[in-house]
Order: sequence, then C-alpha cells, then structure tokens
Amino acid sequence: MISVVPLIVAGLAAGISTISFYYRYPIALRKLSLLWIFDLFFIDLAGHLMKGSGIKNHWLYNFYFWIFYLGLAYLYREQILSKRIRLSILYFYVLFLLLAVSESVFTGITTLHTTGIVVGGAFMIFLTVAYFRQLYLSEENEMITRDPWFWFSFGFLVYFGGTIPFLGMLNYMWGKYPVFAKFYYLYVSNSFAILMNVLVAAGFLCRKDYRFRK
Repeated sequence: MISVVPLIVAGLAAGISTISFYYRYPIALRKLSLLWIFDLFFIDLAGHLMKGSGIKNHWLYNFYFWIFYLGLAYLYREQILSKRIRLSILYFYVLFLLLAVSESVFTGITTLHTTGIVVGGAFMIFLTVAYFRQLYLSEENEMITRDPWFWFSFGFLVYFGGTIPFLGMLNYMWGKYPVFAKFYYLYVSNSFAILMNVLVAAGFLCRKDYRFRK
C-alpha cells in the first residue's frame, strides 16, 4: 500500500495540471501537464500493475526515465535564457541518447539502466540550479512564489537530489543489502516522489495570472 501512495499523489498532480488546458496556460505548462499525465502517471501505473502481476518491469522504467529526462530538458530549454546552458541541453540530448543505446546493448533492456538515471538526474539538478540562478539575477519585481517553474524546479531539485544516489546503486544495493534497499525505496525515495508531486501541483495552482494566454 505504501508504494501506491506516490502513484496516487502523481495522479492528483496530473489531474490538477489539466487546468493548464482549461485556462489556456502557456504552451510549456501544457506540455509539462502532458508529460505528467502520460509518463509520471500512466507509465508508472502500468509499472505497478506489472509488478502486481509478477511481471518484471525494469524495461518500462527505463523508458519512463528516458522520457522524463528528455522531456524536462526540452522544457527547460524553453525557460532558460542563457545561450551556453541552452547549448548544453542540445549536447545532453545527444549524449544521453547515446548512453541509453549503449546501456541497452551492453546490459540489456530488461536491466534497470542506473548509469543513465544518474547522468540524467545530475543534469536535471544542474538545470534547476541554473533556473534558480536566473530567477536570482532577474530584475523582475514579481514574487518568485508566483512563478510555477520556481515550484517545479524546487520539486525536481529535492527529488533528484534525494533519490539519484540511491537509484544509481539500486542494482548493487538490491543484491547485497535488500532489506535496506527496500526500506529506502518504500519510505525515503517514495517520500521524495510525493513531495515532488505536491510541489508540481503547487506550481500549477500558484497565483500567477496565465488565463487566456495562447
């Protein structure tokens, strides 16, 4: 039951994100909503159903992280103004896809690709920090708490910072220390996932007036 709670919260966040279509929020927010609905919720739901049926789902979560990382990088490229960072995102696309292909070839698609998870997660942390720096240097007078990407970035920073070290060693930990790995996954990693989804929902509900924009 504990492992289902993050899925429920992700479903709630995905549902809340659909207000971006009702009020015609900027296209980047609508794209993030689609990412949350189809990747963070539906793919994760399929993973839980497969697990409940005794079917190995590592290959599905490889796709889950590939879509998540590439989708977020694409969206941050629309938010970050620095040309150097935007260029680094283009490099990330190429290098991450090459890494995904190489891991699939050498370790197999049914094995969880922990190297890709670590590399992608580390780059997401870099992008969130870059966005916070952009907010800090911005001359706009508007409160940052009214910027949805402030909440999103806060959620991503907390989630990736708290889970990437563990997920990067998950295959090893599961083989050597299964009790600790299960405890960390159920209680710590899931807590970070819940917090991320709560902050994403807060981003879609923040008071910045996006209504009727195209």
